[in-house]
Amino acid sequence: MLKTLLKKQLLELNKNIFFDSKKGRQRSKRQVITLIVVYVFVFYVLLGGATFGSMAFGLASSMVNSGHSWMYFLLMTGITLIMGVIGSVFSTYSSLYLSSDNDLLLSLPIPIKHILLSRLAGVYLTGLLFASIVMIPTLVVYYIMTPASLATVLCPIILALNSTFFIFILSVALGWVVARISLKVRNKSLVTTIVALVFLVGYYYFYIKAMNNIQAILESLNEFAANRPTGFAAVLYHIGAAGAGNVKSTLFVTAAVIVILLLVYILLDKTFIRIVTTKTGAAKVVYKEKQAHERSAFKALLFKETKHLVSSSTYMLNSALGTLLMPAAAVFIIIKAQMVRALAQQLFSSVPGLIAPLFVGAVTMLLSMNTISTPSVSLEGKNLWISKTLPVTSLQILRAKMFNHLMFTLPPALLLTISLCIAASLSILETVLVLICAFSSSLVTAQFGLFLNLKRPNFNWTSEVVVIKQSLSIMIYMFSVWALSALQIVSALFLSSRIGGTTVLVSWTVIMTALALLLNRWLRKTGVRIMDNL
Repeated sequence: MLKTLLKKQLLELNKNIFFDSKKGRQRSKRQVITLIVVYVFVFYVLLGGATFGSMAFGLASSMVNSGHSWMYFLLMTGITLIMGVIGSVFSTYSSLYLSSDNDLLLSLPIPIKHILLSRLAGVYLTGLLFASIVMIPTLVVYYIMTPASLATVLCPIILALNSTFFIFILSVALGWVVARISLKVRNKSLVTTIVALVFLVGYYYFYIKAMNNIQAILESLNEFAANRPTGFAAVLYHIGAAGAGNVKSTLFVTAAVIVILLLVYILLDKTFIRIVTTKTGAAKVVYKEKQAHERSAFKALLFKETKHLVSSSTYMLNSALGTLLMPAAAVFIIIKAQMVRALAQQLFSSVPGLIAPLFVGAVTMLLSMNTISTPSVSLEGKNLWISKTLPVTSLQILRAKMFNHLMFTLPPALLLTISLCIAASLSILETVLVLICAFSSSLVTAQFGLFLNLKRPNFNWTSEVVVIKQSLSIMIYMFSVWALSALQIVSALFLSSRIGGTTVLVSWTVIMTALALLLNRWLRKTGVRIMDNL
C-alpha cells in the first residue's frame, strides 16, 4: 500500500508531464520523454548550469585551488538552502494537512503511517528538486578541479543529501507549527501567513548572522582552519569541511541530521491524525442582520478573486511574495539612499544613463515573484461552472483576475521604482520612463500569466499546491520573466555605452508598452473564446 501511495504522490507532483489536462487524456510516451528533456534542460542546463554552475566555478577557482574547499562548500550549501526553502517551505502545511483527499484516504483501511510517509515524500521531493539545481553543478565543478579519492567523491554527495534533508526538516517544522496553532484559532489562513512570514524573517536573520560569521572567517581565512573554531563558527566549519572530504565532519553533520529527522518524524507520527481530523477553531455561526451593498458585476468578481487570494495562505505566500518584499526593499533603499547612490556612482558612473535601464531589469526580476494571475483560471477547479452560469461575460472574469494581480503587484512595484529613482538621483525624464516601464511590465506579467493558464488550464487537482507551485504555467511564467529581466540588464550593460542609456530606456519603454497592448488584444479576443469553451 505504501508503494501505491508513493506512486500516487509522485504522479500528483508530476501530473503535467504524464497527463494533458487541456485534452483530458494521458500523454504518449514520446510526449512524456520530450517534456522530461525540456524540464531537465530548463532546470539543470539553463538555470543550474548557466547560473549556479558559473557561480560555483567562480568560487571554486579561488577557493578550491587555494586549499579552502570547505569554504566553497559552505557558501554553496547556503545557496542550496535558500533555493530549497523558497521552493518548498510555504506549501508544506497545505500539502501535509489540507489535501482534499484526506477524508477519502482516512476512510480506507490504510495505515496512518503510510499516508504520513507518502505526504512527507512529496514535501521532500519538492525541496530536492530545487536543491539539486544548485548542488549538481556544485559537485560537478568540484570533481573537475579536485583529484579523485574515496573521501573527495563520497563526502560531497553525503553533504548534498544532508542539505536536502535539512530543507525537509525546515519545511516540515513550519508546517507542524502552523498546524498546531491553527487548531486553537479561527482564522487559519491568517495564522499560516503570519507564522510563515515570521519563519522567513527568522530564517534570514540566522542566515545573515551566518554570513556575518563567514565574512569574518574570509577576512582571516588562512588562520581560521589552523585554529580550533568554537561556537557557531565551528558548526559552519564542519558543514563546509564535510563537503571537502573531512570524514569526521561528515559523520558529525550526518548524525545531527539523522537525530533531528527522527525527532521530527516521531512528533509528526504522534500528532498527524489528530491535526488532520480535528475541526476546532471554527467560530459558532451567529446570524447578524447587515445591509447588503450593491456591486457591479466586475466589482463582485474582483471581490471574489481577492477574497480567494487573502483567504488561502498557500496562494498568498507562494503567489504574492513580491507584494511583501518590494515594499521592504523600497524602505531599505530609502533608509540607505546615500549608500545606494555612492554604490551606483562607483560602479556605473563611467557610462552615463546606465543606472536607469538597470533599474528596469531589477524591478522586472522582482515582478517574477508575483504569480497571482498564472494559476487563477485553474484554481476555479470543479467550481468553474458557477462562474460560467453567472450573468457575466468571460471578458469580465478575465479582467477581474488580471486586476486582482495588479492590485497586489502594481502599487509595491511603483513604490520600489520611485525609491530607486530618488536614491539614485535620476533625472525627471529617466524617472518618468522607468515608471512607465514598471507600469507596463506589471501589465505584461499580469496578462502573460492569464495567457499561459488559458493555454494550459488544470481543473483536476486534489490540492491547490499543484496549480500554484507545480504547474507548467508557473514554471514557464517564472523562467520567461527571468529571461526578460536578464535581457533588460544585459542590453543595458552592453548597449548603453554605444547608443546611450536613455536610448536603451526609451526602447524598453516602447517594447514593454507594445507587449502589454498585444497581450491585452489577445485576451479580449482569443482569451475570451478559450474561456467560453472551458
